[in-house]
Formats: sequence, structure tokens, C-alpha cells
Amino acid sequence: MSKFNVVVTDHVFENFDQERRILAGADADLNVLQCKSIAELKPHLAGAHGLLNTYLPGIGPEVFAAAPQLKAVVRYGIGLDTIDIPAATERGIMVANVPDYCINEVADHALSLFLALARKVPLSDRKVRAGEWSLAYVKPLKALFRMRAGIIGFGRIGRAVAQRLQAFGIEVTFHDPCLSQDTAGCRALSLDELLATSDAIFVQCPATKTTRRLLDRAAFAKMQKQPLVINCARGEIVETDALVWALENGHVSGAGLDVLEDEAAVVKTPHPLKQRDNVVLTPHSAWFSDAAIPTLQRRAAEEMARALRGEKSSSLVNPQVMPGIR
Repeated sequence: MSKFNVVVTDHVFENFDQERRILAGADADLNVLQCKSIAELKPHLAGAHGLLNTYLPGIGPEVFAAAPQLKAVVRYGIGLDTIDIPAATERGIMVANVPDYCINEVADHALSLFLALARKVPLSDRKVRAGEWSLAYVKPLKALFRMRAGIIGFGRIGRAVAQRLQAFGIEVTFHDPCLSQDTAGCRALSLDELLATSDAIFVQCPATKTTRRLLDRAAFAKMQKQPLVINCARGEIVETDALVWALENGHVSGAGLDVLEDEAAVVKTPHPLKQRDNVVLTPHSAWFSDAAIPTLQRRAAEEMARALRGEKSSSLVNPQVMPGIR
């Protein structure tokens, strides 16, 4: 029997060969679950020393109380909105993520959504399939090099999006509360100025208490150039009802969404977003590629192995726990 037990709370993977091999080097077993709720997870926590978490939300006090031996939580991904970091820190539990995978995939996907909408590809495809062959339905069609793009959140992915846009001759601005200076050939703006002056707005910021419903009805009303809105970050940053209102009232000319505030409410109902030719929807697939999956699994397992050995994780988000790690 191994010294440690690592639990996978939920996942989207076909196998766990990498994790088992890497964690065996830290004397750890792997217990793979596919939990839909914290209640379903709790019976498996008593002997858990580590959690590998994908989408299951609520990894917080209730989970930590049920896992008295827990040393670390590692997120399969970049965002940390599923984990209560202050609660973990209070208990001396290390929290880590995989911040540098899928950068190119997400940036490519954001650009794909933008280009599809900017060139009206989905609309043109539907019209041609319906027997119409005309330029009438693509008018007006703005030239890309005359557009200004605004990126909300200028981390690794935001900068990768900027590089791709600049290759088309597009002027790029950004808003990021952590950055006040122009950088990477892009101009820093206040959020209000970005909303008012952009032909395309890319949401690439993390989901936090301050960014939840950042794009609400008031924000959409400030958009003066009827921009395209692209969200490959988190669904809760863009208020769905407000976006529908903005589309219906001409504040926004189109939306490309890889994430949704309430996925089931859109996917499983005749939702207004699905009825519009100027909306492109994808199933939270921006991060996905044949290269990204094994990289994500390997990096998450490596971070967990470091934590179990008492080593500092390369992506530790609460380093203050290190002196008192159990």
C-alpha cells in the first residue's frame, strides 16, 4: 500500500497512465472519480492526501473538513475559481494549477471565433446551403486592418491573442487592473474607454468576485461601435441576459462564446442565443488539442508529486503555506 492517496474529483480524460506513473514516484496511489457534486465526493475524502480537480466547483471548507490529511489541491487547468484558496491556505493546504498550457490553443480559438464573425462565415455558409448566392447578406463588412480590438485581461493568453490580431494589422488595446503601462505594442486603457472604442472585445480575464458579470447591461450600453464580443475565459464574466439584450438592441454586432454563464440553460433549451446568425457557440473547447491534453495531465501530476514530497510547486498560488506544510 502506498504512502499517499490522490483523488481525481472529476475529469475529461480517456486514461490516467501518466498520472499513475508520475505519482508512483511519490509513493502515491490514484483514485479516479467522476463526481457531479461535493456530496458525491465527500465519502472518498477521509484518506485523501491530494485532490486533482477539473470542473467540480466548491472545493472549499466542506471538502477540507472531510479530508483531514489533505496536503494539496491541483487544478487541471489555468483558472482557480473552483477552489477556495483562502480556506485552503488557512488549513495549510497547497493549491497549484497549470498556468502555461493551452495558451496557443485558446488564443487560436478566440481568433477563430473572431474571424468567423468578422467575415460572417457562419451566416454565409447557411445562406449558400439554402440556395442563396449573393453579397447582400454579408454587408456591411468591415476590413480587419481598420478595426481596433480591446482585450480584457492581458496575461499569457491575452498577449497571445494580441500577437495574432497584430498580424492582421489590427490595432490592439487592453484593460488589466494589474497593468497600467502600454506593453507588447498595445495601449492600456480604462475599461470604460476600451468598451467605448473597440470594434471587437476579447474577454480573457480570470473569474473572480470583481469580474463576475463584468459585462452586464450597463457595460454593453457603453459600447459605441457595435463590437463583436468574444469570450474564451469564463461564462460568468458575461451576463447572458444582458448579452441577448445587447444583441437585440444593436449594442453588439455579434458574439463568439466558448463558455456560458449557464450552459444547460442555453444548450438544452430553445435559447435566443441559438436563434441568431451573429452568434457562434462552441462547447468550452478552446483549450483542447491533441497536444494540450497530455501536457495538462503530466503537468498536474508533476505538481501533485512535488507537493506530496514537500517540495515547492512551480505554480504554487499560496506560497505562504510552505513553512507549515504537513
